[in-house]
Amino acid sequence: MRHLLSHLRSFSKRATIWSCYKCKQCQQCCTSLNALSIQSQRSYSSDEGETNWSVHPLASRGVVRLGGTDTIPFLQGLVTNDVAVVGEKIPSLYTMMLNVQGRVLYDLLMYHSTDVTGKSVLLMECDATVTDELVKLMKRYKIRKKVDIADVSDDHKVYAALYQSGEIKLSLDKQLSGIISASPDPRLNSFGWRIIANSSQSVCTGFGVKDETSEEEYHIQRYQSGIGEGVVDMPPGNCFPLESNAVYLNGVCFHKGCYIGQELTARTFHTGVTRKRLMPLLFEVEPQNMTVGANISTEKGKSAGKVRGHVGKYGLALLRIAEASKNLSVKTETGEQLVVEASTPEWWPDES
Repeated sequence: MRHLLSHLRSFSKRATIWSCYKCKQCQQCCTSLNALSIQSQRSYSSDEGETNWSVHPLASRGVVRLGGTDTIPFLQGLVTNDVAVVGEKIPSLYTMMLNVQGRVLYDLLMYHSTDVTGKSVLLMECDATVTDELVKLMKRYKIRKKVDIADVSDDHKVYAALYQSGEIKLSLDKQLSGIISASPDPRLNSFGWRIIANSSQSVCTGFGVKDETSEEEYHIQRYQSGIGEGVVDMPPGNCFPLESNAVYLNGVCFHKGCYIGQELTARTFHTGVTRKRLMPLLFEVEPQNMTVGANISTEKGKSAGKVRGHVGKYGLALLRIAEASKNLSVKTETGEQLVVEASTPEWWPDES
């Protein structure tokens, strides 16, 4: 245990279970520490009528349900994180599915739930534009495994509940009719809750608010926090998990065994340096006529990275860390040069 704690101190801003992967001695403690971490995220006090939350329906996200006796071993060989820990104590998990070259295909949020018969199932949240593609890919890998895979996006809607201001207090009864799954966001414990439900009114009631807030506002806060999500921010087959901050966001387990794309991910982490990462952007003025993938340049004309997505003046970019603090600009399709400022998210661990 003393050996484990020495590793955890290096992550002073964000001590997570997946930061203790450096030796076999640490691995014995990982599951219990993760359970404590998740439980601590849920220890909010109750205050009926609290209105410091906003509830956002996320039409951009779809849901795939997996059930059957072989669900866990099946997923273990496909995704970057340890699916075996998901259950009553750890109800949600962030992970990614990679291709054989180790590039990101899909970013996924998984939730523990039960079906109508009371049997455990996993709900997999992904970008709504790729649910059909994801189901087809998993069925291709299924072979003879006893796993039922179905797109249930029509009956399961995704909501984000984000905390706005004041003292954190939460009144959420997950037994409310309509709420299927509710847990703190597994990527970042300061980024509110993730809910799957079939009744938006139940979600609003659970968080003490009267009306839903737009999805656009959710994406603005997500970009301000520097969290990538979906195929716009992480183009399938064109980005790597470490550059997408998967480790910082609890999305990779380095001791669970082999999965597709694992070799390059592990080798890059243990022997290399990640020189580019997704980082928040703030434009001087709201961009017009700017394409996704627009080049970001320094004042000397050197390429510093690419714009991934933006809403209003806020965006996300894959940037070279060494160039991120310099004076940066982006050229629009009409030739206009926009000043843009990059920042380092406060939840990044201090690795100095």
